[in-house]
Amino acid sequence: MLQKIKDLLFKVKNFFVWLWQKIWSHKIISSILLIIILIGGYYGYKAMNKTSGETRYILASVEKGIITTSVSGTGQVAPKEEKTIKAKASGEITYLNSNVKSGATISKGTLIATIDTTDANRSIQEAEESLESAQISLEKLIGADESNPKNKQEAEKELAKSYEDGYNTVSSVFLDLPSIMKGLDDVLYGKTFNTYQDNIDFYTYVAYTYDEKALQYKTSAEASYQLARNAYNKNFDDYKASNRYSDTATVDALITQTYETAKDVSQAIKDAINLIQFYEDTLTYRGGKVNSTADTHLSSLSSYLSKANSDVSSLFSTTSTIDNNKEALDDVSSNIRTSKLAVTQKERSLQEAKDNLANYYIYATMSGVVSEMNLSQGEDVSSGSTAVTIITESKIAEITLSEVDIAKVKTGNKAIVTFDAIEDLTITGEVTEVDSVGSASSGVVSYGIEIAFDTNEDSVKSGMSVSATIITNAKSDVLTVPTAAVKSSNDGTYYVQILSKEYDLTNKTNLIKGVTSLTPPAIKTVEIGLADDTNTEITSGLSEEDQVIVRVSSSATTSSSTNSSIRSSGTIMNTGGSGSTIRVRQFSGPPQ
Repeated sequence: MLQKIKDLLFKVKNFFVWLWQKIWSHKIISSILLIIILIGGYYGYKAMNKTSGETRYILASVEKGIITTSVSGTGQVAPKEEKTIKAKASGEITYLNSNVKSGATISKGTLIATIDTTDANRSIQEAEESLESAQISLEKLIGADESNPKNKQEAEKELAKSYEDGYNTVSSVFLDLPSIMKGLDDVLYGKTFNTYQDNIDFYTYVAYTYDEKALQYKTSAEASYQLARNAYNKNFDDYKASNRYSDTATVDALITQTYETAKDVSQAIKDAINLIQFYEDTLTYRGGKVNSTADTHLSSLSSYLSKANSDVSSLFSTTSTIDNNKEALDDVSSNIRTSKLAVTQKERSLQEAKDNLANYYIYATMSGVVSEMNLSQGEDVSSGSTAVTIITESKIAEITLSEVDIAKVKTGNKAIVTFDAIEDLTITGEVTEVDSVGSASSGVVSYGIEIAFDTNEDSVKSGMSVSATIITNAKSDVLTVPTAAVKSSNDGTYYVQILSKEYDLTNKTNLIKGVTSLTPPAIKTVEIGLADDTNTEITSGLSEEDQVIVRVSSSATTSSSTNSSIRSSGTIMNTGGSGSTIRVRQFSGPPQ
């Protein structure tokens, strides 16, 4: 065998020696043949690979479908749920359910025990009585017709009566004022002492001979008398022009006017008394003789002053009564509102008392098995003390999520749970609790959630490892495109590339190898919504059956370069968890 191989190698060597001698002896012909072979090989290779440099576009149609986003986490099946029922009131246990004991199975809502309700019932009775009292007070204000409440009617009557009383007071005053003004006039301007001199001048000049201050008293008496006289004359005319049927504005004005007139008259009387008293004091002090008529005048003026002051007081009281009744009428609505508020408060107090009564009854808050019983008939319990502990047969999954994922999860989210130990078992569930405070470990913050199973499986045991996918959002019947077709610009907008014509994508060649186009792709701006692992929702910019470019391919070198460029410039947007990422290719801008 070895000899045969040596013989073959010797023949090959002799052949190449012979070939070289031939080529060397025919150099020109050999060179021409070599050139022809090289040129033929070049064009043959080019013909065989004439499509390798073409740009081909892989397309996909815009379709309606379902988009879901989710986050994933791992954890364990929790032990049986445990609920501790505590007493919400203090007192003696007056009833204890004999069927409730350790190991017994009870249903949610089962009455376990009753605490002495004497105090609670007394509070309810007191609240009911207080409410009834407030309701009676409100009924007294409103009466039979709330649109015209009783307290308003009464306030209007009181105000009308106060105006009537006010007019009567004015009338009484004008029974006094004429005689008072006439008497004052007689005292000051009568000629009691001589026929050529008014009394005011007599008192002034006799006193003046001893003290010049007499002129000041005269001036004051004259001025106040003239003011009172003018006010009286005007007031008396207005009074005579009115009657008890005059409107309230007229009566109001008349009462106020008469009140001011009475004060002016009172002041005039006082100034007249001051003048005559100065006369008597000066003459007595100087040893002069005081005319006895002066005492008579002082006595009359004192009587007038008493009547005038009484009139002023009556008119003031009348004015105050009218003002108070006006305020009472204005307060009608607020009084009703206050009374209604009082009723509402009493109703709330009654409801609170009734709610408090419920605290004296201890009920099972869930179905399960009694694991601990801490009550005895006749013993005293304190509010907040543990009464009964119940465990349930249901199981939950306790899942740990990152701080990024937890922000997307809320109670009520649906979940899919699988078990490491049970390969073929998948259970659906619902998120029932979400931690509001996370726990940190080695600088990493994590949050826990609880997932309640929709069904109970006997094969699922506490402590088993689980993986959960929590559906955070889902949309159906929405427009979708492959996520690879969606690109983003530096300005934050999204776009897709489209060709100028549509292609038959039922043709497998077009679908798999792509299509060629004589015109470059166009850019179309879109708005996106949700996205899952493969598809992105299009909310604006495209219609169903539109075609978009998913990727571009050309020669091996070009394709490799293009793909490398795409990979280097693209980013991956993660919606949370290991099972839900959106891959969106980002570019510095649309192709020019």
